[in-house]
Parts: sequence; structure tokens; C-alpha cells
Amino acid sequence: MRAWVLLVVLAGCGSRDPGATAPEADAVEVPEPMEPTAEEPSETAAPAPVPLDPAPDPLQAEREALLAMDGSRSTSHGGPNDGSLEGAVALPLRGPGFRFNPRRSTDARFGTVEMVQALMAAAARVHEELPGGELTINDLGYASGGPIPHHGSHRAGRDVDTLFYLLGADGEPLPSVGAPLDPAGEGTDYRDLAVPADDVPLRIDLPRTWLFVQALIEQESASPVQRIFVVEHLRTMLLDHARQHGAPALVIERFADLTCQPSYPHDDHFHIRFFCSAEDIPDGCEDSAPIYPWRRADLREEGVRPVPHRPRPDRPMAPTTTDEEARAAAGELHPSVTAFLERREAWSDAPHPGRRWCR
Repeated sequence: MRAWVLLVVLAGCGSRDPGATAPEADAVEVPEPMEPTAEEPSETAAPAPVPLDPAPDPLQAEREALLAMDGSRSTSHGGPNDGSLEGAVALPLRGPGFRFNPRRSTDARFGTVEMVQALMAAAARVHEELPGGELTINDLGYASGGPIPHHGSHRAGRDVDTLFYLLGADGEPLPSVGAPLDPAGEGTDYRDLAVPADDVPLRIDLPRTWLFVQALIEQESASPVQRIFVVEHLRTMLLDHARQHGAPALVIERFADLTCQPSYPHDDHFHIRFFCSAEDIPDGCEDSAPIYPWRRADLREEGVRPVPHRPRPDRPMAPTTTDEEARAAAGELHPSVTAFLERREAWSDAPHPGRRWCR
């Protein structure tokens, strides 16, 4: 059986509101004064509550500085599969509407200024318009770019993996996990792969997931989204949702062009790739195909021509995990996990829908 995936448990930390209402003071009967007197505060009255200022967010200054940063701070060199990065910025570990998931290391959270700003802004928009969910962002790249374990690309600061927004069986938002989703948009958080009792059913949160990609597409950036890799059936669900809820026609068309299912199905996350900025192209930034007509027109207005990526066969390779190694590391699987992985074979092969921008 191919396409085995180790389903990583993301420990969601819930917190209860520490503020609790103090019990009311017992009423004290006070004799009515014989003559009118100035009202004296009762010695037995409960003191007025003193409002507490919220604890300062230690990451707020970092986020504000990053959002104000000029794109010239960073430069992406080469292509996504063999490039490098200069002047990278780190995605904050947490911010309004998002958190970084250090699956293996916090070292994999660097990218271009434009990409990191775009992710933060899109997550903040979802947080403002549809509060309650949270975007989980997996690997970006290293501070200097280059090979990164378990990825063929993510080398030039313009690639990022994000998990889907998810809902539980009760329709409430759940912390996102890397759970493959079937053609109904449903999946399971298999917390212990050998024990069925702790399985948590979940499904894609279409409104928040769509709003996130819409926000990315609508951003005004020198480095817009070039490609979104996602499994075909989730692509279809997101497009249907957008049409049914009156999303802008241009955004729907752009999302349809940007999205394809590659050889790995991407049924548990988006792989998002950004274009070279016009500023970085003269410094050696290369875009992999496709370069859409609208992007060429935008660059012409900047007086720049795109540079197609030239693959370098001698590129250094990053450590990878084979199907056999992943299967061995997974250990014992309970029958429903095995059944799901067998069912997953039906959508693991890349479809060939005949769309002009999908290979």
C-alpha cells in the first residue's frame, strides 16, 4: 500500500476564562437615620472591582514591525526546488487568527517579507470576519533557504504548508490537524493509531477555509499567489461553496486557475507557492510554471519580464522519508485506520482534468 501518512497529533491547548464572578456580599440591615445625613459608605460593602489590564502580548511588537517592513528586506534567489533566500523574516509563533506548528523545529518558519505578511493578513481577516477558528501554519523554509527535510521545494522562501480550518461533529471549530479528508470533506483525528477509542471525527470548515484563500488572492502584493496544491475533491467543494455564497467572480476564476492536485494528493493541507516579486527578479528569482497572462501583464507594468525556472540537476537533496519507513514508524494500526488508507487510494493518483494550467 502506497501513500501512507503518519498522522501527527497536534496538541490543542484549551484555556478556561480565569475571571470568575465573586459571590455577592450578604445584605446588611442598617437602621434608618433620625436626621438626614451625608451618605457614608458602608463598612460591610464589597469593594468595587478593579479592572485588570490584559497581559501584554510579547509578540505584538514583533508582528507590528514585520507588517510594516518593506519587501526589499528579503530577496528570493533561484527556483522553489533549488533556490535560496537572503534577508528572510520569521513568521511569529502566534498572531491574530494563526499559530505556527513547530512539527520538527521552529527553524522552518522563514520566508520572504511578502509571503509572511500575506499569511498574517489573510489569517487576521478570517479571525475578524469569522472568529472562532485558527489557521495552523506548518513549514515555510529555513532562514537561508536551501534544502529542508521532507520537502522537495520550500527552498526559496516562497512556499508554505497550511492546514485546513476544521469543524468537529458538533459543528464547532476544532484545532487543525493534518488529517486526510475524503470526498465528503470528512476525516478522523487518529490520535493513537492503534486505539480506536480516542478517534475524533472532523470535517473541513468551508467558510473559513474559503475566506482564507480568498483573502490571499485579493491581497495587493508584489508577490501574489502563484499556485495552490490541493486534492481535487476539496478544490471542487471550495469552488461550489464560493459560487453558492456569492464570492467575487474574479476570485473564483483565479482560484480555479491556481489550484491543482499534484502526485501527492494534498488532502490534509494546502501547499501554497508565491510568485517572485518584480523587485527580486533582477536579482535572480525564478518562477516555475505556470506564469499566467495576468501575471505577465502585471510585470510589464513594472517594466520587468519573468524569468522561467531552470532546473538544476545537481541541486543538494534534503532527507526524505520513504513509504516503507513511514509505515514502519507508524507501528500498529487499528482496522479503521487501515480501511481509510485503503479508501484513500481512490484519490491518491493525480487526476488529469484537461485544465490548461494543470500538468
